[in-house]
Amino acid sequence: MQRRSNAGVFMERGTRLPPRSGFRVARVFGIDVLINPTWLVIFALVGFSFGDLLSQTTVDGRLFPGGPWPWVVGFITAGILFVGLLAHELSHSLIAKRNGVEINRITLFIFGGVAEMKSDVTMPGVEFRMAVAGPLTTFFLAGAFYGLYRLTDYLGAGPLLVAPLYYLAATNLFIGVFNLLPGFPLDGGRVLRALVWKATGDLQKATRVASVIGQGLALLLAAGGLTIIIIYPEYLITGGWLILIGTFVYFLAKSSYKQTLLRLAASDTLAKDIMFTDVPVIPSLTPLTELTARYFSTYHLPAFPVAEAGRLVGTVSRADLMGVNRAEWDVLNAGRTAQPLEPDQLVAPDTPLDQLLRTLLGRREYVLVVEGDSVLGIITRDEVSRYLDARMKTRE
Repeated sequence: MQRRSNAGVFMERGTRLPPRSGFRVARVFGIDVLINPTWLVIFALVGFSFGDLLSQTTVDGRLFPGGPWPWVVGFITAGILFVGLLAHELSHSLIAKRNGVEINRITLFIFGGVAEMKSDVTMPGVEFRMAVAGPLTTFFLAGAFYGLYRLTDYLGAGPLLVAPLYYLAATNLFIGVFNLLPGFPLDGGRVLRALVWKATGDLQKATRVASVIGQGLALLLAAGGLTIIIIYPEYLITGGWLILIGTFVYFLAKSSYKQTLLRLAASDTLAKDIMFTDVPVIPSLTPLTELTARYFSTYHLPAFPVAEAGRLVGTVSRADLMGVNRAEWDVLNAGRTAQPLEPDQLVAPDTPLDQLLRTLLGRREYVLVVEGDSVLGIITRDEVSRYLDARMKTRE
């Protein structure tokens, strides 16, 4: 088969830096699959790229059908490719679940797919198995599509069927090879980190080695893209994508190393070690004027627990107070203003700090440390940030 175009094609990679927004499209093996709005952009680009390739493709001297067919088949081919990318991420996720690492969701976005884990990998062997699962799945797909391409070509099928199979095989092969480049956070970089981690027993050192190599590869990608634009201006889009992907991989490699430092800084600390213990529990009938004068003016805390008849019923924060008209402060009490507690706002005193990071560095400003019906303390986002900053400086 011959082609008369060098239009760029999409490159996928598995990461753990999730875009947190998206709409759910499926649930596979108990894992939610989300599509981030940026995915629509890359899907359109890939569909048009395949359409352009197909419109200029011949199979045994037969030109691909004209009219809308190159673009219709191009977008169908793009859809099949993204199903393969989802299979790539699912393979990571299934190996993770088999080894006790829970997966929150898989999100498809502009740079490919990402599986978001509830907890971190704690053993190099698990990291290795998770990392190699994705490329192996992609290589299997490349082989399957290539086999179908050869079979349909041998049977004399037309370009409408043969050409898409060829491009799916070639694209999956490229994705698999690209993912195995030994730079973090690509799958090959995670394989390298697992091997260095296993050899040295030092996760920080292993991550630093893989991250530095990843940054170097990213710079080469960006430099290659710039070179393409300078020498071959007609391939502006291809060069631009290489620069964009190189930039993305570079900053992700740096941030992944910092995330590892963050995890290590928090790994040997428990909730009870950093909680603020002098936390009064507010009776539910306490007027808001008294709450302000007696508690918020005295304690530099973002919120207080509220109890009724010895039972914890919620928390009231400074933001909750600001949402109430001051003229009603003498009428309303803490119980009527308190916000109900959600499960992730209550933690046990022996909870490791690294298990709280997603909560405290995400949408929660604070969590309560409780034992039974007793409030032992409060942990605030600001205090955790200060603590981890100090610990990380000793590790860098």
